Amino acid sequence: MSKELDIKIRKIIDEAIKLLNENNIDSNNYEKDHNDSNSNIGDHLIHNNEFDKDINKEIKEEIARVTSSVIPEQTGSFEKSTSPLLKYAESSTLHGSKETEPLLRLIREVFDYLPWKYNYEEREDKKDLGSYMGWAELIGPEAPYKSDDFCLGFTLISPYTLYPEHRHPAIELYKVLSGTAEWTLEGATQKRLPGEVILHPSNKIHKMQTYDQTLLALYTWSGNDVVTLSEYV
Repeated sequence: MSKELDIKIRKIIDEAIKLLNENNIDSNNYEKDHNDSNSNIGDHLIHNNEFDKDINKEIKEEIARVTSSVIPEQTGSFEKSTSPLLKYAESSTLHGSKETEPLLRLIREVFDYLPWKYNYEEREDKKDLGSYMGWAELIGPEAPYKSDDFCLGFTLISPYTLYPEHRHPAIELYKVLSGTAEWTLEGATQKRLPGEVILHPSNKIHKMQTYDQTLLALYTWSGNDVVTLSEYV
């Protein structure tokens, strides 16, 4: 299955890049038409349906930075995962949108073969957190598509789980694929829906809280340091 699996996962990477690029196109169209109508970005909501020019510009620039990066050659392999997150394979792709469904469909096919992991140091108050949340990095310093310049992967958080406050040097972009959750950046909390895009600037403290739905989100890292791991604060 190895060659077939590799082809499917490369297709996931291509679809993820395409999805981000489409987000930029739709945002551009919204900005162009904003003065002539009361329409909004729809699935690409930014800051609770309010168009914020500065935030949108930063997101567009980050999307352009990531999607213009060269996808490295695959140097590692994809193996059957033994992660406890496999039990969320179905629920993590149930609550998408029309926009995110094509990528979710591809993920469903190979979910068990994605490199799911959790590599934070153990917390006394949340010793088993790795059984309820984690990520699968396809492109990155330790990923099958090795790169020290940018990362791309998926974050999964099970229902009723808090991803505690954390930070990292990398600039982080999220695109919600399935599930609704609360996202907090520097103390400001907002409900985020499938299709929304969230930007976490370098070293800004943020956290996520799920409720009755499993969250699955596409993420990217870029900037001067994508090697240093995230840390809880």
